Amino acid sequence: EKTTFYTGFTHNDEDGIVKNTGFVKSSARINIDHKINDFIKVSITSNYITSKADRGFFNNDNTGTTIGVSLVGTPPWAQLFPDANGVYPNNPFGASNPLQTRDLVTNNEKINRFITGGSADISIYRNDHSDLKAIVKTGLDYYTLATRAIFPKDLQFESVDGGDNGVSVQGTTENKNTSYSAFLVHNYRTENNVNYRTQAGLTKETFSRNSILSTAKDLIGSETNLDQAGSLQVEQTRLDQKDAGFFAQEEVNFKDQFIATLGIRGDKSTNNGDANEVFYYPKTSLALNLHNFDFWKFDKISQFKVRAAYGESGNFAPNGALYTSFGSTTIGGAGLGITLNGVLGDLNIKPEQQKEFETGFDLGLMSNKVNLSFTWYKKQVDDLILNASTEPSSGFTSKFVNAGKLQNTGVEIGLNIEAFDTKDFKWNSSVNFWTNDSKITRLDIPAFNLGAFGATLGTFRIEQGKSATQIVGISETGLKVHGDAEADFQMSFNNNLVYKDFELSFLWHWKQGGDNVNLSTLLFDLNGTTHDFDAKGLDPSGTLTNGPYRTSRLGVSADVFVQDASYLRLREVGLSYNIPKVKLERWFGKSISGAKLGFSGHNLINIFKYNSYDPEVSNFGSNGISTGVEVLPFPSSKRFMFHLTANF
Repeated sequence: EKTTFYTGFTHNDEDGIVKNTGFVKSSARINIDHKINDFIKVSITSNYITSKADRGFFNNDNTGTTIGVSLVGTPPWAQLFPDANGVYPNNPFGASNPLQTRDLVTNNEKINRFITGGSADISIYRNDHSDLKAIVKTGLDYYTLATRAIFPKDLQFESVDGGDNGVSVQGTTENKNTSYSAFLVHNYRTENNVNYRTQAGLTKETFSRNSILSTAKDLIGSETNLDQAGSLQVEQTRLDQKDAGFFAQEEVNFKDQFIATLGIRGDKSTNNGDANEVFYYPKTSLALNLHNFDFWKFDKISQFKVRAAYGESGNFAPNGALYTSFGSTTIGGAGLGITLNGVLGDLNIKPEQQKEFETGFDLGLMSNKVNLSFTWYKKQVDDLILNASTEPSSGFTSKFVNAGKLQNTGVEIGLNIEAFDTKDFKWNSSVNFWTNDSKITRLDIPAFNLGAFGATLGTFRIEQGKSATQIVGISETGLKVHGDAEADFQMSFNNNLVYKDFELSFLWHWKQGGDNVNLSTLLFDLNGTTHDFDAKGLDPSGTLTNGPYRTSRLGVSADVFVQDASYLRLREVGLSYNIPKVKLERWFGKSISGAKLGFSGHNLINIFKYNSYDPEVSNFGSNGISTGVEVLPFPSSKRFMFHLTANF
């Protein structure tokens, strides 16, 4: 009775849609809760995860050797298959044979991760009107990452003539994050049903990473060991960060009619210019449950809450923003020296300060069978940290600096309807709508471009008074705004229907607006292999077909490369059958308490006019600004899965 525990195990083995790609993941979890006595409770959670990914050789390059870039210039009649001895021919139409690259290149990463945490809940005193307890928590997130990329010398682009004659790239990363917190929680309850909740505590986090990347070139025969090569280059990156803070908060609940909160947080970090300077972030909120007041007479409205909140938070400077790093070099082939890496740090760097105000309401009708939520927010980021361009004469290409102010405003609306709730049939439906608009309201440095590949093809630009996600490019009249990566709005439609023992669920996602910089189409056009190369419709004069028209705009205007990325997508659909308990008992006795069989599909329906195979793409990952750039990425896929769930 004093100890409860939960254990779980998952395993996922999924082949990629390209040969020699795929993903395997296994995890094991155990949670233990133990009540030592009436005053002390402890909890421990542990999760071990191991995964392996083979990612192939895709996306952008400057040599024409990735599978995507090579394929766009290769006609379908090219003979690229190996002969009887397994020898691949060179591709006469490109810098690499994509089939040879697919079969011989290794691009693998392995992760071993251990996440654990513990907490102790200690009751210091209790009486009829108040109680005081202490809560202590600690956590550890530790993982190792091993990467291995092998490019054997047999590859077309690794040959002695202009190639590296075989490359072996091996990397290791050791990462350890820790967290500690301790706080007191005091509750006081009056006879008039007014509750006061006071919290105060301390927090500390540490982050440590050590990455080593070794690149061996000119491999000996078929060797892949790093020491079996003509040259070896080693890079090491070590990052350490320590954060500490405190917080205090008071919450007042008056008869559940209004709930008010007032709090403050202070944080410091070794990533700041002054590691000992504490930055303070206040917060406050107020919620009124109008349906709990005596004057409320609307029986059909079961809940009506109006709320408003204001809060501040900090975003510490990234690693590398504080100091100027150096690289190594040799002088005259003998002496060792150092070189600048091109990015200037800022010894006075401060954290970004986020200030957000939001207000809205929650409405419940018909005993909360219909729920409507509305929120309007305005977020302002002061001391925006930018990696800005510098004058060439400075010796640096860019510098970190607090040099701006960013504003985001948006609306979030959610509607949930319990349409049917009978013995045999239940239907729950929800709709969500959200928007976000950004603006650079202050910029202390000249406007600059970032992300993408320059104004000729379309790029992002940070400019005062303009959207933070605007896409600009050249035009006949100079630099011009051609689009914006931010969507006009987005909506999701989620439905769950249950008929007896069958359950059907599906989720639609609609993104309206938002533009991509589509450079895949440009590469297809340059090689004459675009699917609509000979179609007409883009040239206003009607003279050129689509492919030649787009290439004719190269160096003239970026308008044809910035494309609408709207879509309507069936993200997920699932059908399952809950096996009745009567049948389970008949088949397995009491050993299985529940079982479910099911089928699900992901991204089965995609509707868009975007001129590629998926508008939801980003060449540079999810970095917040320069998303939506496409350069021949790994193809997206539809997924079908069968499910079997059993409870013992």
